[in-house]
Amino acid sequence: MKNTAKRSGVTMEEIESAIEQGEEVIDKYFDSTSTRVGRPHKNVERRKEVIKTNLDLTKELSTELDEVAQSLNISRQALIKVWVRQALDSHYLAGSHRKANHKRAARHD
Repeated sequence: MKNTAKRSGVTMEEIESAIEQGEEVIDKYFDSTSTRVGRPHKNVERRKEVIKTNLDLTKELSTELDEVAQSLNISRQALIKVWVRQALDSHYLAGSHRKANHKRAARHD
């Protein structure tokens, strides 16, 4: 049975064959900006602009973050980025939910 990545249109056998022939497959089949396997999309932005920032934490908070990050096998920075993204997503979802409820209430008046 062939292992086919449905979205990518490439089989594992094709990738293995290319490797065996000495072909460089990383750039051809793997999208380094995601976990996507297959032929790269044309207009994929490889790097976004990064803004550096400083964050002052108490020692206790830093230790706690490090413990959580270690349990997830990721860096403290990765953990903070994930949590900030989740918090922003929740904020935006809550805001749009409140706006929708406000519009519905206004219609019933």
